[in-house]
Amino acid sequence: MKKIKALPSIKLKHLDIIAQDLPQYAAIMKEELGFTNNWFSRKLNFVKKFKTAFLLVNEVRQIDPKELTWTEECPILKPDNIDFITFQAMMELQALLNGSQNAKDFTDLIAQAITITCFSTNHKDLDYDSECEAFEKFKKQILNYKYVDMFGLYNWIVENITQSADNWNARFFSVEIRDEDYEVANGARMAQFNVITTIKAICEDFNLPFKDAWQLSYNLVQTNSYAKATQNHIQDNMRILKEAKMNAKRGNN
Repeated sequence: MKKIKALPSIKLKHLDIIAQDLPQYAAIMKEELGFTNNWFSRKLNFVKKFKTAFLLVNEVRQIDPKELTWTEECPILKPDNIDFITFQAMMELQALLNGSQNAKDFTDLIAQAITITCFSTNHKDLDYDSECEAFEKFKKQILNYKYVDMFGLYNWIVENITQSADNWNARFFSVEIRDEDYEVANGARMAQFNVITTIKAICEDFNLPFKDAWQLSYNLVQTNSYAKATQNHIQDNMRILKEAKMNAKRGNN
């Protein structure tokens, strides 16, 4: 990957302004370069600030956002593994990235995804709650951090949530039990209740109230479900083996 030139402090919240077909140079001059619209500033600084804003816009547009990666210089702590976030956070993150949870624009989507993913890692004394004041305050902080840092972190999130989904799908597929009658009866309709049935199972398996069940890590929830699916798969294989032995005995008789 080619080396990316370091940018000035273009903030995430200004990404949409810069990305427009006709950039709002006045907003960039004011928000990024501190230009004040008075007679003295217009007389002495307008041309200089405009040239700088123009160069900043061009510099940002020369970068392929997909090439931005997370670095240790990022001011936001991230989880060591995307599966370590809470079950509630993962459900909200998946809904956001799948488009079933609306974002105002792409900048808001990036900020929301980072806030959901990194809230607990940066607020270890608080339960995960996307409606609390601390969550909104954290999101505002993210919008004011450098665009390159936040987009690199967002790319890490997208890459890892995709890898997580692939890994868990492969595990569950390996212990899937096919039931032709269930398929004919359109049992796939039950998939829409997966989240609520999973939460109910967590409450029963770990003897937790509904609220606390949401705070378990996604990894623990998935591992518990995978263990139960594996057990069912083993029992089904044992049933098939026993039936085969019984049929073999009948054939010998």
